[in-house]
Amino acid sequence: MSSWKSKFWNFFNGNGGTEGSRPNIIVILLDQFRNDMRGVHGVFDELQRRGYLFSRVITHAPYTLASMHATYTGLYGRDTGVDGYTRSGDYDSEGCRTIVEYLHDAGYHTRGYSFSPILFPHHSFEKLSIVPEDEEPGILQSHLKELEEAFSQEKPFFEFLHYGEIHHEVVREVIRKYDIYDSEYFDHIERNRERYRKYANDAGVYVEKMIEAIDRHDPEENSVVVVMTDHGGGLGERKGEKAYGVYAYDYSICVWAYFICPGIFPPGGESRVQVRTVDILPTVLDILNLAPSKKHKPLRGSSLLPIVREEEMENRLAFTETGGVEGPHPSPDTANVKSVRDGEWKLIYNTTTNQTELYNIGDDPDELHNLFGVHPEKAKQLWVKLSEFL
Repeated sequence: MSSWKSKFWNFFNGNGGTEGSRPNIIVILLDQFRNDMRGVHGVFDELQRRGYLFSRVITHAPYTLASMHATYTGLYGRDTGVDGYTRSGDYDSEGCRTIVEYLHDAGYHTRGYSFSPILFPHHSFEKLSIVPEDEEPGILQSHLKELEEAFSQEKPFFEFLHYGEIHHEVVREVIRKYDIYDSEYFDHIERNRERYRKYANDAGVYVEKMIEAIDRHDPEENSVVVVMTDHGGGLGERKGEKAYGVYAYDYSICVWAYFICPGIFPPGGESRVQVRTVDILPTVLDILNLAPSKKHKPLRGSSLLPIVREEEMENRLAFTETGGVEGPHPSPDTANVKSVRDGEWKLIYNTTTNQTELYNIGDDPDELHNLFGVHPEKAKQLWVKLSEFL
């Protein structure tokens, strides 16, 4: 067992560890990957065989910009200032602290690769490559080169790799081709599903090659590898939303994350406890025995390690919000669709229309039956919880 793995076995027993034994942290983000498509390629079974799957992760926003600001900081959009498509410039860098800043200050070499400069905070990256889609020579080869350079560092490193090919294909083949009520799109869900399945399979091929490369560079497994998505997307299930960012239904907000690190996450494990993307930063801090900053806004998320150790089994309350660029009630400047989910029930409120929806997710996973007028006590209970975020 390597020295840092020994540290983490000791960590689980409350004995702490040293900075020199800290692992690399590699985050692979598959932009817009639906939860129900993980069976499309065998690599996702392999990820679970080797790692630990959180299969009910609720994203803070069903679009990348607000989702990733929340993931990077462990805070919601109302905290970060980024709660709309046009709000990246309003990010509160003084009040928020990112995963990159924590790791940079802990002695990590910090790197990233993405296709847009507005999708996440840039603070404390030592090397950040922003390569627009039309300038990308080949995402797999670019990311393999990133890994090679990262592993050549003497220091432990943080690497963020953003795979945006699903998003790019959906923009080309759906968003730019159809309008928000186009029957040619919304009446052909199976055709839409098959088209998306190809995108998801291509993403699986990419992940397979990336994991193979990590294994070559790191045969001793001295890295924590996180493979995740920022949000899902629709395939025509709801008119008015061609893909993502307009509504807060589960096909776009209930996502997933794999954590691979044998010394910490039991291989083959899975948790269906409801967690949140804002829990990812606190988990990394917990792994590295780093304390959250007291000089910045208090984290909304909590470490996932108590769930892994089966010390905590309760669903975590999750808050989601969005305001679409298009759709029946667009609101790109600030979120107008708010949702709170307790694990079994979900309340959705549209501040523009004053419409409220209530769904029993356990009985009605496709959210077809609005029970707002049927279960007033449950609606009231969730409204109280949602009102804390309004």
